[in-house]
Amino acid sequence: MYTNILVPVAFDDEHNPDTALNVTRALASEGAKVTLVHVMADVPGYAVSYMPPGYSNDLRKTLQGSLTKLAEEFGNATGVLREGNPANEILKLAEETKADCIVIASHRPGFGDYLIGSTAARVVRHAHCSVMVLR
Repeated sequence: MYTNILVPVAFDDEHNPDTALNVTRALASEGAKVTLVHVMADVPGYAVSYMPPGYSNDLRKTLQGSLTKLAEEFGNATGVLREGNPANEILKLAEETKADCIVIASHRPGFGDYLIGSTAARVVRHAHCSVMVLR
């Protein structure tokens, strides 16, 4: 059983965090600390000028609200919003929080993933703790 679990979550139609949260409940020891993280990818410079004013701040507030709600529903959890490269930010946060397990969802790899690598694959390769990958 794990005492400090990091769970990356995505808020889009393709990802449902329920499976990861259920697995986290099964892996967590009583009183375990759980951190839910969503990483906002950097917006390319050329695209920023096309965004409406305040878009980034509004998005941050919405995402943090969703994380907070999900953390409250889970129970003993905290929601953290980060910005940057998803794999790098997940790995940094795992180090900062001294996570002993990362529960991360993965998609079925396509040809591009074999050349570049998905977020989950990068996390598995570089994490200093256990990683549970869900498909």
